[in-house]
Amino acid sequence: MRLINDIIKYGKLVEKFGLIASHSGNISVRKNDKILITATGTMLGNLKKEDIIETSLFVDDENLKFASMEAVVHKEIYKNSDAKAIIHAHPVYSISLSMVLDQFVPIDSEGKYILDYVPVLKAKQTVASKEVAEKIHVFFKKHKVVIVKSHGSFAVADSLEKAFYFTSVLENSAKIYYLTKSWISKVF
Repeated sequence: MRLINDIIKYGKLVEKFGLIASHSGNISVRKNDKILITATGTMLGNLKKEDIIETSLFVDDENLKFASMEAVVHKEIYKNSDAKAIIHAHPVYSISLSMVLDQFVPIDSEGKYILDYVPVLKAKQTVASKEVAEKIHVFFKKHKVVIVKSHGSFAVADSLEKAFYFTSVLENSAKIYYLTKSWISKVF
């Protein structure tokens, strides 16, 4: 029950901080050989217990059809990393930067310290993508968060609190980067 309450709590926070559109993004936690993941089409800011789906990590069971479309990506990350929690968000400034950068290097102190730099993963199909699922987990050997070009971020951690922190640091750093570059271009 604690894990379900955590998913509901961080769903509200992701929405409150403007890291998603009304019905976008998804959250999951690993529970031994299962995952708890938000259902497809749910509003993260208004989750209920019935919006959290328990599905097998290793088998495509009956519950998978109710899970987020991004379950394919979440499952591969869990299978190939020591992640215990994943937040997939659609942070506007981060996505915007992914359109023009191959990697995002924060210019603010916190972003540099926490994230170092953030890789941008390119894929032909970015939503509910087997290609993303096959490629993304490699980045989590070194990074806490990855931006899928034109789509959104995936943050991994040993708790939802840390995954939320990495997501919010990413977006805050992206805003600082964008505003600084805009300001410099107007002054000089």
